[in-house]
Amino acid sequence: MDTIITSFDDLFTRWPRQGHLSADLGVSPQHLRMMRVRRSVPVRYWPRFVAAAARRGIAGVDYDLLVRLHIPEEEQP
Repeated sequence: MDTIITSFDDLFTRWPRQGHLSADLGVSPQHLRMMRVRRSVPVRYWPRFVAAAARRGIAGVDYDLLVRLHIPEEEQP
């Protein structure tokens, strides 16, 4: 996928299976589901997210993206 990631759903669906993402982050599938439902990834997992995306060749996942996704739409420039 070469499209720009604009939402948490876009981000989470870049992984072929959610089980792969939970393993990459070192969290349980239930914990991953809660992140997705809350539309928030705790900062302590950001380095794992960025590193896992790089290992899997998933483009566009960096710290700037994670910050943008956490800013409410009405507050974005």
